[in-house]
Amino acid sequence: MARPEVGRARSGFTLIELLVVIAIIAILIGLLLPAVQKVREAAARMSCTNNLKQMSLAAMNYESANGVLPPGMSNAHPNMYPTPNSSTNASSYSGSVAGTQAFILPYVEQDNVYRALSPLAFMWPSSGVDYWSGGYGRQPASLTKIKYYLCPSSIAENGSPNTGTFAWFVYYAGGMTGYYFGGNTPYGRTNYASVAGYLGNLPGYSYQGVFGMNTKTKITDITDGTSNTLAFGEVGVGPDYFNNWYSSNLPTAWGLSATPAWYQYGSKHTAGGVVNFSLCDGSVRTFAVATTSAVFQYAAGMNDGAVFAFN
Repeated sequence: MARPEVGRARSGFTLIELLVVIAIIAILIGLLLPAVQKVREAAARMSCTNNLKQMSLAAMNYESANGVLPPGMSNAHPNMYPTPNSSTNASSYSGSVAGTQAFILPYVEQDNVYRALSPLAFMWPSSGVDYWSGGYGRQPASLTKIKYYLCPSSIAENGSPNTGTFAWFVYYAGGMTGYYFGGNTPYGRTNYASVAGYLGNLPGYSYQGVFGMNTKTKITDITDGTSNTLAFGEVGVGPDYFNNWYSSNLPTAWGLSATPAWYQYGSKHTAGGVVNFSLCDGSVRTFAVATTSAVFQYAAGMNDGAVFAFN
């Protein structure tokens, strides 16, 4: 009778060896994740700077077609139209209060959204579209999500604010008030705002920016040079509030912050310490949040004649 074959003994992993392998894999994953996150954030920053660039170029294209740049915000209130006066206050708003990002929609490949909005919103003075009493429901197109108006590093696209979404801002002699709709409203959100300068075009304040209340700025008015004047910047939306692209326009009076409040420019990028801005020539630069107030205001003003150096 043939002898049955005896299988050769095979060695396997011991428990200690298995634990060592698991530990090595964990270490490799731990080393890999930060690299992946850095690549992802680098891509997000690139997308963000491209958004800012496209908005600046759109504003310049608007000027080529219309002879003037769009306003920071249209506002039919008698204290604001045709230009702000010394009687401005927190209640100085009227009409549609459409902002720069609404005016440039056709130039960021959003002509369909632009055409869906009431043409009364783009008249100077704006008229017939009272957003506060009538509600944004009169302008359903204002609920549209615009790719160029959202930064990939922010939660504005999918997050829920603790307080609400801003309808518009009113800056006046000595301050600024934000009017908002409470709750997680669906209005089109943005991570950017056109730059008004220190306190926009309010009388008695220096460092007027390109985009103010009812402004009709020409390229030739930017005597500091388009490569030395801010156009659009990142705003610190969330978690308490989100900004609405329909009327997002901010002054620079309250400077930059690493933990920005609703009235400040600020970034949500993980690198931290810097805020992205586009200039009127379409280029994009970063400003450190530690930038002195004077330098920041020099950059925001379009005809102050001040000399400054970028970071």
